[in-house]
Amino acid sequence: MQSAALTNKNVMTALILAAIAVFSLPLILPHITHESMIYHIYLHLTAFMVSTFLVIVSALAYYRGRSRRLLFMMLALSMLAVAEFVNFITATGNVPALLLPVIHVELAHMLILAMLVLFMTGVMRMG
Repeated sequence: MQSAALTNKNVMTALILAAIAVFSLPLILPHITHESMIYHIYLHLTAFMVSTFLVIVSALAYYRGRSRRLLFMMLALSMLAVAEFVNFITATGNVPALLLPVIHVELAHMLILAMLVLFMTGVMRMG
């Protein structure tokens, strides 16, 4: 029975990652012939897909364990996924760099800082 659950998780993860790949095609296809740009876009798309996979795995772990440490790890990975999504859409050129108004810092950088703080909180067991 456990292998069926594992297969369902693998299928669910594969479907989510396939959906991300399919829905990202309209953003990728206009740049497919730009060699230097397409690799940068693929880099961020791959990072987004890997971080999304890690969010799914950490959410399942949190659902089973319900510890604060797992919650902070899941939140940190969620911040990473959002940051990579922002990097992906800005790399395609469809959205300009998202700057925070007063401090003029890119949103993705602030999300990565938030991710690091959440990881630190989970590792140090603060809170």
